[in-house]
This record gives sequence, structure tokens and C-alpha cells, in this order.
Amino acid sequence: MSEDLRDGPVAVVGDDAGVVAELVRSVGIQVVPGTPTEIDEHATAVIAVGETPILKLAQRGCETPILPVAVDGGLGGVPADTLQSAIERVRDGNYAIREITTLDVYVNDAHVETALADVMLVTSEPAHISEYSLSTPAQSVATFRADGVVIATPTGSRGYARRVGGPVLDPAAEILAAVPVGMFSTTKDHWTLSLPDSGPALSMSIKRDEAPVSLLVDDRTYGRVGPSDQLSLVRGETLSVVSLPESDPAFDVDRDRT
Repeated sequence: MSEDLRDGPVAVVGDDAGVVAELVRSVGIQVVPGTPTEIDEHATAVIAVGETPILKLAQRGCETPILPVAVDGGLGGVPADTLQSAIERVRDGNYAIREITTLDVYVNDAHVETALADVMLVTSEPAHISEYSLSTPAQSVATFRADGVVIATPTGSRGYARRVGGPVLDPAAEILAAVPVGMFSTTKDHWTLSLPDSGPALSMSIKRDEAPVSLLVDDRTYGRVGPSDQLSLVRGETLSVVSLPESDPAFDVDRDRT
């Protein structure tokens, strides 16, 4: 695949894909077929409108650079009303490619999902809490009682993890944020953990469940897990994102960091 996105056509997926495709053609760029699950092999970039198609592209391990449109958080997407100027800038070579971390999620050694933003364990019924344990290959991190726990990538650190008290992570950092949800303690702790190149970055288990616990990956419900299940998070393949400086969170991380 060429690193110069001006060398070939693009695919368009997501909301109002037909309208966006016409806009792309109007600035002299060829459009080829594409869906979140299948991108034409000739495409040098994918314009993904909305969060859902981007999550699906990450889930299937898309290797084609993605220009996110109309998304919040740490992806550095462009607003829908500036899409034409953004496409013109990419056409003229005024862009960069940024590699985004993903996480492969394993339950009892079986791969179940790939996460772009976050992985969450949460008690499925209100007014019930469970006991969770976090550990790395080197050490135990914490055991605590809470409504749940969310593990966020740098991209996901600007989303739900931030709303429940987690830190905003530098998009280029090789770390994860682990943030309890509704922690049953007077101390509101959270942790930042390194993300190794290989092997498990973090293991999670349920020490005690007072109600069923659900596993959510990028807000998609995988199913219920219990005390007999072991969850492992491993660095996944990176997602290539087309970045424009004024919309890239890497340029304003100091402003947003809490």
C-alpha cells in the first residue's frame, strides 16, 4: 500500500456514504466500493463517517488508512461541515498518518473481540457491586469492590473513562488507563499501565459477583462473565488514521489532560 494517499482512489463508509462519495468525486478523487467489513483492495484511504463504521473497521483489522469524520474523542476526526476542505488538503498532501493502538480481548485464552477505545466489566443489575482483580504479568495491580471497571486506550481515555474520573492519555503513549466505576471506597483510585509489545498487558478477573457481570467492548456487549473466567488484554494491530493537525488530539493533549 502506498503511503501517499494521492496515488489512488478512496472508499467511503458510514452515514450518508452516497452524499460523501459525490463530494469526494467533486474534488477529483475516484471512489471505489467499500463497507466496514470489506474495503476494495485498490483503495488508498477510507473515509469513515460516524463512530460505528470506525469501530467495525478496527474490529476487522483494517490496514487501509482511515479519515474519521463526525466522531468525538481521541481519533482526530474532522467535522462533517469541514469535510470538503479536509479532502482537498489530503488530495494536496497536507496530512500525516498516525498509528492508533488497539487491544485484543481474550476470555479463557479465546480471542473474542478487538477494542479501539475501551473494555469494560460492569455489574448488570442496579444496586449491586462486585469484586474485581487487576494484574500484569509482573505484579498484582489492585483488588476492589465497584459497579465495574473500564480499561481505556489513549483513544478511549477521552470517552467514558474520563467521565468516571480517569486521566486523559497522550495519544502517542504506550499505556492504558484502568478506572473503577462507582468504586466502593473513600479512595477513588485509577491506574496507568504500560502496554508491552507482546504478551498480556493486563489480566482481569471477578473475585466475587453479587449479580451477573457483563463484558463490553467499545460499548458492544460480548456477554456475561463470571468468577471462573479469566480476561486478558493484549496489544492488537494498529489502526492507521489520516490526521490533520488542527483536528488531531496529539496537538492539544496538554489542554485536555486532567
